[in-house]
Amino acid sequence: MKHLLAFSVFSLFFILAGTTQEASSQRRYVDHSTVDGVEIQYRWANSKWLDRNSPLELRLKIKNNNDYPVEVSYVIEFFMGPMHEESSDVTELCINPKLAKTGRINGMYYQSSSLSNQQLESDEFSWEIEDLEIVEVESCR
Repeated sequence: MKHLLAFSVFSLFFILAGTTQEASSQRRYVDHSTVDGVEIQYRWANSKWLDRNSPLELRLKIKNNNDYPVEVSYVIEFFMGPMHEESSDVTELCINPKLAKTGRINGMYYQSSSLSNQQLESDEFSWEIEDLEIVEVESCR
């Protein structure tokens, strides 16, 4: 009986470890670029946490590696092949030194209103950060 219990616990541990590792790899941010000491990363996630069929959204993480605060502004552009599909509104952030702002909590998530998840996952789809401005400021409010 002890062997069966130990085997069950051991098996459950590896099953959970495998799914956690797989899920965490989907949650990791991927490097996009570094400009003027500001590091930009991204990841794709479903808009509803437990619904894998919910619309995908692009989430950004922006870290200020400088020793001074910066204001960052940008626009996200979605493309299908050479065709421009959508633009986000201008996003403006103030980020203190050595800190980051991330994803949904800071309004840094972008969904397409016209493209399906299948289109977003296709090789034809691409996205870009446009009108990126990084300005040193005295402080963030």
